Amino acid sequence: MSFTSILKSELMKYKRSVLWKGVFLIPILSFAMLFADLHIRVSFLMSNDHIKHLAEIGIYSKLQALLYENHLATLWFILLNLSIVVVAVIVNYTEYSENTWKQIIARPVERRRIYISKWIIVLMAAIILVVLNGVSIMVVKNFFGINGDSTLIFKYKILEMCTVLGVVSFQQFISCYMKNSLVSAAVGFAGSIGAYMFAQSKLLSYIIPYANVILALPSEGNKDAQAAAFFGIASGVLWLVIGIIEFNKRDIK
Repeated sequence: MSFTSILKSELMKYKRSVLWKGVFLIPILSFAMLFADLHIRVSFLMSNDHIKHLAEIGIYSKLQALLYENHLATLWFILLNLSIVVVAVIVNYTEYSENTWKQIIARPVERRRIYISKWIIVLMAAIILVVLNGVSIMVVKNFFGINGDSTLIFKYKILEMCTVLGVVSFQQFISCYMKNSLVSAAVGFAGSIGAYMFAQSKLLSYIIPYANVILALPSEGNKDAQAAAFFGIASGVLWLVIGIIEFNKRDIK
C-alpha cells in the first residue's frame, strides 16, 4: 500500500468528524474576539501613547500592536496550542476506542508510514489554523484601516508555523503512546495553559514546545522569535523521530 493511499485513508476517517469543524471554528472564534476588541478599543490600542508604552517590548507600529493584540491579548497562542492538542488526541483516540491498531498494523505497509500519516493530519490542522488566523488579521487590518506592511503578518505566520512543529510532533507522540487519551489531553492542556509561565524562563521557553508558540510574535530588536522558530523546528524533528522509533518497536496487543 502506497503512502498516498494511507494518507487518503486517514483523511477519509475524519472527513465528517468534529475534527475539521473545530479546526475552522477556532479561527472564527479568534477573529470574533479580535474584531470585538478592536471595535471597542481601537482608539486606545492605536493611540500614540499606547504605542509608546508597547515600545518597551519592541513594538513600535500600529500593525505590530495589532499582532500583539491578536497573539497575547486575545490569547491566540493558547487557542492554537489547545486546538493542536485536541486534534492529536482525536486522531489517536479513534484507534484506541475502536481497538483498530491491530488491523492497521496488519496491513502490508511499514509502521513508520502509518505514524507519519497521522502526524501529517495533525500538521495539516495546525497549518490551517495558522493560515486562517493570518487571513482574519488581514481582514481586521483592512477594516479598521491600520497602516503597515502586510509582509510583517506573513513573517509572523511563518514564525508561528515553525514554532508549532514542536507542539505537533510532541503531542502526536504522547497521544499515540498513551492508551488513556485523557492523560495525553491533560498533559497537552497543562502545557498550553502553562505556556506563559514557561516562557518566563529562558531555558524552558525553548525546550518546552508549547512555550515556543508564545515567542513567535516578531518585534524590533528581539531575537526570541527566531530562536523559538529554530527550537520549534528542532523539537519537531526530534519528537517525530522519537515517535517513529517508539511506534516501530511497540508491541501492540
